[in-house]
Amino acid sequence: MFLHELNWQRSDQPVLSTFTNTEPWCRVSLYSPAVVRTDTGYRMWYCGNSTGTRTSDMDIGCADSTDGLHWTAYEGNPVLSSAELPWGGAWQTPHVLRDSREGGYRMWFVMAHSERGPDNQLLSFGQKLGHATSHDGIDWKVHPEPIYASGRGPCVLESQCGYQMWMNSMSESGGEFASLVSSIYRFESPDGLNWTRDPDSAVTTTDRLKSVVYPFVLESDGHYTMWYGCHVDGGRFEIYCSTSADGLTWTHHHDAPSFPASCTPDRFDGRYTSTPCILEEDSRYLMYYSARDWGNLYGAGDGTVQCDTEGIYRHIGLAIAPKP
Repeated sequence: MFLHELNWQRSDQPVLSTFTNTEPWCRVSLYSPAVVRTDTGYRMWYCGNSTGTRTSDMDIGCADSTDGLHWTAYEGNPVLSSAELPWGGAWQTPHVLRDSREGGYRMWFVMAHSERGPDNQLLSFGQKLGHATSHDGIDWKVHPEPIYASGRGPCVLESQCGYQMWMNSMSESGGEFASLVSSIYRFESPDGLNWTRDPDSAVTTTDRLKSVVYPFVLESDGHYTMWYGCHVDGGRFEIYCSTSADGLTWTHHHDAPSFPASCTPDRFDGRYTSTPCILEEDSRYLMYYSARDWGNLYGAGDGTVQCDTEGIYRHIGLAIAPKP
């Protein structure tokens, strides 16, 4: 069954937000949820920082929930800090699987490094794929080096031969940042560490969709549905969808977003709906997503009030769709 036309009902309030958060490490940015089912409920990993937006520092924390709706942050957050990265200074876009073969958890993530000029213009930007393992999701052993040279937004599924991954990647090594967010590729690996990329991309930008980034793929009854974020006109960022019978050839449903920004001035997701993470349950689907409101001001870590005209990732939302 293809899932691009699910009837998503979004929650009125975010499940996590810098507006209500009391954790000192993520008071400016809070976003990029990775959620899995556990034996007692749900566990979420998410990125955050308390210095400023567009910075090269970002850590990862986790939270637990018994119902998927109400979340309690782990008291020892962050569980992964920038000092533990083998490259770069910022954790980004974690994706977590419960390891059915070995037990415990496996995390694929992106580590980033950026340099900006005096007017905050982007001078250089690099993103590489990393890997970590954990028996409990709290204490992680980080692989000592990057496992792929160019990546953004990994999503990994187990397969008969090992693993499949969908991720943004530059079409050519050493390309510009625009190339990284313009194409989503499929990868294969026997062990989750050594990856081979398909020669052709699965999804690319169009005249209307200025980027295609942060893919999340769900396989259900032999069919694949991929959700991903796209920049569109009006300063918005919204979630679109593609479907496939084999994970290789995709039909793109670009006539309308699968999960748009609410466009409501006073809602937490008025401007951005991004980084989707979808769980399938017996009677429903859950979508956790990053959100930006229309506000541009925030309190930076140095005590000043700063402005980010593109908005701030500071909320994680939840939408629920019943199974057809």
